[in-house]
Amino acid sequence: MASETSYAAVGVGVILSVFVLAAASADPTAAPTAAPSSSKHSLEEVCKQTTGHQDLCVATLSADPSSKTADTAGLAQLAIQAAQRNASETVTYLSSIYDDDSLENKTAQLQQCLEDCGERYESAVEQLSDATSAVDTGAYSESEALVVANQAEVKLCQRGCQGVPDHRNVLTARNRDVDQLCSIALTITKLIRGPPS
Repeated sequence: MASETSYAAVGVGVILSVFVLAAASADPTAAPTAAPSSSKHSLEEVCKQTTGHQDLCVATLSADPSSKTADTAGLAQLAIQAAQRNASETVTYLSSIYDDDSLENKTAQLQQCLEDCGERYESAVEQLSDATSAVDTGAYSESEALVVANQAEVKLCQRGCQGVPDHRNVLTARNRDVDQLCSIALTITKLIRGPPS
């Protein structure tokens, strides 16, 4: 089982590397895309673009006072940071339930699910930190690739726990929250560059 986990982790690492390399090498002569000076959308305008997640977008971004004056790149960073905080809280939660001896029916299968998801979420926290830095330097395609890779980690976590009897939904709500926050971050990051020409 541990070797399967190692292979899965290596596979995700390779996929992430491909995303990042593809984003970085799309046009080797191009300088990082800087946010256009007109790239200022209000929080409400940005959140209207997040189909199906508008209320979550407004609630999440407006919770940070800096969202009132942030440009589109700043709003993208706030959305990524919200996803990162949520992922980090999930790492803590996973650690607490993994070590909880009182959890009923804590089978080897459930322990493996928790361990695998813990590793995936630790990776997700790092990816989201890198995604925030990428927005800061104008590497928007790289940021998008990192957020997409994070969503893949969350989906693999969810899939890995689906076969655990009595606990198949142990992380469903947390996985959904991180996935939705990442969708919001992706939408906003794409707005920075404006509509495709």
